[in-house]
Amino acid sequence: MTTVAEIRNAVLALPDKEFEAFSSWFDEYEEERWDRQIERDQESGPLRDLMEKARADFEAGKCTRL
Repeated sequence: MTTVAEIRNAVLALPDKEFEAFSSWFDEYEEERWDRQIERDQESGPLRDLMEKARADFEAGKCTRL
């Protein structure tokens, strides 16, 4: 089993080029996880309620241009 401490130490030991490759991969991975979380929130989470309220306000003419 790999622990966070072991992963941290392995990352610290990476040569510059390998760290850059890892960092680039990890940034993309983190963005994908964030996108999936936003999608879940849009489907049934907290963003869903906000989206529905904003849509209702817009349709009721309660919105103004920015």
